[in-house]
Amino acid sequence: MPFRSIVATPEELAVIAAEFEKAWSEIEARGSFDPLNAVGQRERLGYIIAGLWSAGHSFELAELAVLRFDETAMADPLERQTVIPKKP
Repeated sequence: MPFRSIVATPEELAVIAAEFEKAWSEIEARGSFDPLNAVGQRERLGYIIAGLWSAGHSFELAELAVLRFDETAMADPLERQTVIPKKP
């Protein structure tokens, strides 16, 4: 789990976890990935959040994480093949 590598206070960890859930809620609501791959996508988001936090990006962490998630999904050919459009 990527959060194990973060050095932070309990309060900071609570903020990081909340930002992770906020970002995941936005990503999940779009339904832009294969639901069978949700566990892997959550892990990928966790690494993104951890990397952004470690780089000093604590402001708008969820928003930055969603942007990075989208950027890296576009770079992953397997992810592009498994995108399932959300039904109206």
